[in-house]
This record gives sequence, C-alpha cells and structure tokens, in this order.
Amino acid sequence: MRKDLRTIDGRTYDVVVIGGGISGASSAQHLAAAGYSVLLVEKDDFASAATSRSGRLLHCGLRYLAPTYSLLEFVRDPKRFLASLGSAYRSIVASTEFRRTTPELARPMTLVFAITRTMPYRGWHVKAGARLLEWANRGKQKLKVEIHSADQAASKVPFVGWLRDREAIESVVTFEDHHFNWPERVCIDAVLDAERLGATVLNYTEATGLRQQPNRSWDVDLKDGVSGVAASVNGRVLLNMAGPWIDRVNQTVADGRPVPRKVIGVKGTHFLVRLPEQCRGHGIMGTNREGEAITCMPWGDLHYVGPTETPYEGSLDDVRPTEEEVGFLLDEVNHFMPGIGLSRSEVLQAWAGVRPITYDPAFPKGRRIPFSVFQDLGRDGLPNVLTTTWAAIMFHRSAAREVVEAVRKRLTPSGPPKPASFAARRFPDNQNSPPLLPHYPEVTIADIVHSAKREQPRHLVDILFRRTSAGWNAAIPPEAVRRAAEAVAPVLGWDDDAIEREIDAFVAYQARYHMQAGEGDWRS
Repeated sequence: MRKDLRTIDGRTYDVVVIGGGISGASSAQHLAAAGYSVLLVEKDDFASAATSRSGRLLHCGLRYLAPTYSLLEFVRDPKRFLASLGSAYRSIVASTEFRRTTPELARPMTLVFAITRTMPYRGWHVKAGARLLEWANRGKQKLKVEIHSADQAASKVPFVGWLRDREAIESVVTFEDHHFNWPERVCIDAVLDAERLGATVLNYTEATGLRQQPNRSWDVDLKDGVSGVAASVNGRVLLNMAGPWIDRVNQTVADGRPVPRKVIGVKGTHFLVRLPEQCRGHGIMGTNREGEAITCMPWGDLHYVGPTETPYEGSLDDVRPTEEEVGFLLDEVNHFMPGIGLSRSEVLQAWAGVRPITYDPAFPKGRRIPFSVFQDLGRDGLPNVLTTTWAAIMFHRSAAREVVEAVRKRLTPSGPPKPASFAARRFPDNQNSPPLLPHYPEVTIADIVHSAKREQPRHLVDILFRRTSAGWNAAIPPEAVRRAAEAVAPVLGWDDDAIEREIDAFVAYQARYHMQAGEGDWRS
C-alpha cells in the first residue's frame, strides 16, 4: 500500500533517490539489496518519461564497432576505438545478463543491415566484430550473423527489395538481436522489488527543495502532487536521477549556488505502422539524409520507425510528437526505402521523449560515448550528491552497481544485504477473466484490477500504458476505456465523477501524446 507522505516526515534515509525512471528505480533496487535504507520519489508516475519513450533496444553492441568513414579512423584515434569497443562490450554483457535473468521481457528479432560498396567495411568485418565480442564475453552469448549476397537478399530478406540504389549493395548482413518488451514494465518491476527489499517508493511526489546540512547530508522537501501534502526528509546521500530534469533538480538547492549544466535534452520521436506479414520479427537499420540512424523495428505484428534527433528546449512536462516530426520520419524512411511507400494515413500512433544526454559544449547533441556517465557533484559544490547522465536503458543494472559502489565509499549500509530479484513479475493466472480488448488477450480485466491493488497506480494511464502493455499494442476505444475505469474504481476509490474524469483524461492522453483518436480497432 502506498505510504501517506506525512508518515515519513522528518525521517532520515541512507539514500534519497530523486527520479523514478529506469536509472532511479534500478539504483533504488540495488541499494536496498545492499542494505541501505532508501527513499525513491518520482514527481509523475514511475517510468512515465524517457524510460517509456525509448527505442527499446537491448542491443548486442555490434553497431558501436562501425567506423563512420574508414577503418583507419580507429588506427588514427585509438581512444575512440577503445571507447567504441567499451560500449560494444558493455552492450553484449548487459544483453547477456538481462536475457539470462529476465527472459520474459527480452523479445528476439532479426536485424537487417545493407552494406554498400561505398561503406568502409564489408560483411566479413561484421562477422569478425561479432567473433571479437563473443570472445570478450567469454562465449556467453552467440551472435548469429549471416552474410547474404545482394541477389540472394533481394528475394530472401525482408526490406531489401524496398531499398534505394539496390545496385550499389555489396552484401546484406542479418543478425539476431533483442529489445525490451516493454521498458516500462522493467522499471515498474525494479520499483516493486526495491519496495520488497524495504525501500519507500512514492510516485507523484516532487522534490521541491534541497538544503545541505552541516554533516553534509541533505534535507529534501517533498510535495504530494495529488493531495498537496508536504513533508521533509533527510538523506545522507542524494541521488539525482531525474533524467532530463537533472539540471532543474540541481537548481532547487536552497542557497542558490550555481551548478554547471549536466545534460542536454534531445527529442526522439517514433511512429507505429503495420507492414506486410513477411516483415514480422525483422527490423532494419540505416542512415537518414542527415547522417543519423533511422530504424524500422518489429513490435509484435507491427513496426515502429524512428527516431528523430532534435535538441529540445521546450517544456519537459509536455513532450509530445508533432506532425512535423512524423512528416520528417515519413520522408526519411521513404527515401531510405522507396519501396515501403508509407503515408500519413498508415501511422497508427506516435510517441516522443527527451533523452538526457551528457552535456558537452563541443557536441550540439550531447556527448554520446560512453553511455551512462556517472558524475560526482561534490566537485561542483554539492557533496554527497551523485547523478548519472545519458543513462541508456540497457545499461541500467551496470550503472546501478556503479552507483552502489560510489555510495559504499561514502556510507556503510545501515542494514544487512538481501538478494534482489530480476525475475519478471507475473499477473495471477485468471483463466475466467475476459480480456480488456477482444483482439488483445494479453491484458485481462483481472490484470488491471490486480495492478490497481498492488502496483501503486493513481490514474488509468498509469495502468494501461505502464503496468500493462494495452496502450502500446492497441488503440483503446472509448467503451474499453470505460470498462477499465469502472473495473478499478472500487480499488482506487473513484466515485462516478472521478471515473468520468479518468476516462476523459485517458482519451485526451491518447490524442495528445500518441496521436490516437481512440476510435475503432486498427489491428483488424
């Protein structure tokens, strides 16, 4: 059961974690497992910002070994090669660990990559890179790489027949990779396990002020975003895991001391479409006309296209896809693959998020290598404050372990260690419960009621987009939205007026943040 904010007023924790995305959730879980008393607060819902707007890739790391212009780049700049190799190695280790411990939330796919004669590498280079990663990973994950001739691929491999300038293709590489199914659930499970391990976890709770104490601990002012109740707690160590809001949180220090900028927000938009049956389970990676990555990735029996890469200075509380961004992606994917012939009417939904990439004035869109940059803000006059920037989802556990080691250097755990669980949480088996949507049996009425009872949602959006996958796999029509609201109303204490507000809010959310009207069944 969710704690009333007043019950923790005046309490001291070993660690206070601000931000309930995947970085904060995983850090809280690992710290609680290490024996620390932990408070995790999130101003909105858990996993509601960048975590839920990602490209969802659980990548093996091969793409990080690709040079931009020539293989000689890595000879001339060995530091760059080592950084690229480091990201690739971390990727395959993270992928191996996640697939071993949480296989239910790792979905396999086959990635397609066309190699043209003008590229600085050939198919055998990709195979060599795969063998290098397998060796570095001690053979724990085999990378199934196949090389096809251009002629073979045109008839055998999805997407290839749609590509531009097929006569320039030297070969086509296919390899097995994975993505998260789905990132929000990974985050929610980490939050719930942190709570099982003894952490206090609170969504819709904002940290409104920070005050340093003489003993170098931090008082944190909190406010419940729904009830308005306020409280103050103390943290011996403070983790600023607020993602795109990292700099904003740093600015809440009471004495107003300036803190150098840590992140730059880069907006990424994706949209969802239905492609022919032969594309199911296959994705393709390429480059748009701005020299940036464009992907078309499988998502069940659908595909999503993206991302955009736009420096973002707008409201972090209202990040949504725009027609301009969707139009840009349509133009680019149609240029990359003229044969795909996508139109705006085929876009089923879209989403957008802002990634907190490490700020570096030398890079207009942030410093991309390495991922998950750990930063000690004591160097900036904030002792015992730590943060992580550019925290890619696939590295959430390794980054959290780095956080635990940094905290351990400053503070001894106040309690004994306990084993964390990375197993995916399952809803109870409810054979007699009807599905919320007839065409999507994966989510039942019993599932959403269970979530309302056990997983701390406050709104219908929390349940249908983050605790279950219903919102990501179907346009939920108004009658199903009402059915869901009425099912959870007794659990969440909603009266008739509250039910109507939740229904209206959900339909508005679908329209504003997913470009969905909520009418009909686009899966049929």
